[in-house]
Amino acid sequence: MSDSPYSTAALKRSAAHFLTGKAASALLTLVFVLWLVRLLAMEEYGAYVVLVAGMELALAITSLGLPWVVARYLPEFRLHASGKMLAHFVWQVSVRIGLFLVAGALMLFIAMPWLLLPLELAQYTNVARIYLLVLLLEGLGRRIRENILGSLMQQRQAQISLVARNLALLLLLGIVAAQGVVHLHHVVLAELVASALGTMLALRSLVRHLHIHRDLPGQESWQPPNWPDMWRIARHMYFSQLITLTYSPQVFVFLIQRYLGVEATALFGFLRSLYMQISNYLPATLLSSLIRPKLVASYVGTGGMGELTRNANLVGKLSLFVLMPLVVFTWLAGDELLSLLSGSKFNQTGYYLAGLLLALIPLSQHRILETVAVASDNSHLSSWGSSLGILALPLAYWLLEAGHGLWGPIVAMIVSLMLFNATIIIALTHTTTYRPDAIGFFKLIAAALAGFILAQPLFAMPVHGWSGLLIMAMLAEGLFLLVAYFLRPFRVEERARLNRLVNRKIFVW
Repeated sequence: MSDSPYSTAALKRSAAHFLTGKAASALLTLVFVLWLVRLLAMEEYGAYVVLVAGMELALAITSLGLPWVVARYLPEFRLHASGKMLAHFVWQVSVRIGLFLVAGALMLFIAMPWLLLPLELAQYTNVARIYLLVLLLEGLGRRIRENILGSLMQQRQAQISLVARNLALLLLLGIVAAQGVVHLHHVVLAELVASALGTMLALRSLVRHLHIHRDLPGQESWQPPNWPDMWRIARHMYFSQLITLTYSPQVFVFLIQRYLGVEATALFGFLRSLYMQISNYLPATLLSSLIRPKLVASYVGTGGMGELTRNANLVGKLSLFVLMPLVVFTWLAGDELLSLLSGSKFNQTGYYLAGLLLALIPLSQHRILETVAVASDNSHLSSWGSSLGILALPLAYWLLEAGHGLWGPIVAMIVSLMLFNATIIIALTHTTTYRPDAIGFFKLIAAALAGFILAQPLFAMPVHGWSGLLIMAMLAEGLFLLVAYFLRPFRVEERARLNRLVNRKIFVW
């Protein structure tokens, strides 16, 4: 239906708002990351990396699977429920999210001295306790922006909140830097104020949206799902998430701090920041706030598994299409790129960044497969995939003990993601009509490999400066597009859909 909140027209509007907001937010975040690594001393930057990793772990643990309940059921409520039922469901979820965050923060407040002692960061106990307020405010803001407003296709409001938050953080950091030396507690206080602003804006937008749609009539024949059924999905996905956390980049930050020290932690934290920036803006990552509602709606509507499969394959290949030239570029010029970005703090370490980008290849498909499993009521498959992925954890310990440094967690991340993806794909192909477009994925990887081989002889000499990096980036992109043009990884109907989406005949691959 053309007036559906998940129609193609609605997706276009939401995508335009999303991309505009994300572009601005990405720029602000990148400036903050690159500036912060220069402003803070190495020890304080390493401590900040640990605090951020701890906050992300706490957000995952205190979620209890509720973001997946929202992802699966909020589009269904928006399509079929009345305005009052929709608002009631949203506030039920929001209150639960807030209560779990408060409970988690209180437990961490009590346990903080014991948690920081083995990491040799006990001197930052007071700062870490203040950071728990960031956990509360930022956690609630993220859930409202990414899960609730995103599932309602309200990207304009969500991105305004995010950009305002990041802009405030950058401005506050600039004010502190103008006064003199910047320390860790200055950064934490700036994050606290910025997160409060972003959360208030997101909450205000949510209240306004629910008020506008308070008179939705709803469908009389539709019965809302009950909470036991919703908790079943939450339980499967939460169990999967808890297992995945044991071999996540956040946990590896703590292992690196324990085994390799603060300098290696600072390096991995900086690499992970760049890794996450790229990951957050891959098309597959848009599942959490833009494409995931569309995929779920395509299944719960009239399209069924066939439409879900077509959409999932298209998003997966589009993510690789964006990612693979970046992988090629990083392998060709990673050392110079990392040195320039860090202000020469980290030299001759570009191969670590290239390794992390290889992990993005399976990660770009990981979130799509999770969504397909949840939408098709096979959320238990994520638990199986996560359980097998944990087999990579001993590998990380062994590589760290054997003196292979940061390659331990990097290799473990790649192996765990591959095990997860393989498990989900095999199970879905045996229990449903889902089929991945293996040929299309292989063509994209082959195009990247061919581009890398062709580019190496042209740039045998080391690359220096931003001009050299720009030339290398253009070369990597150009060679990849050239090979992809002949391999044609996208089907004819997929190219037509993408061209209709952007109203331009751009995709000819």
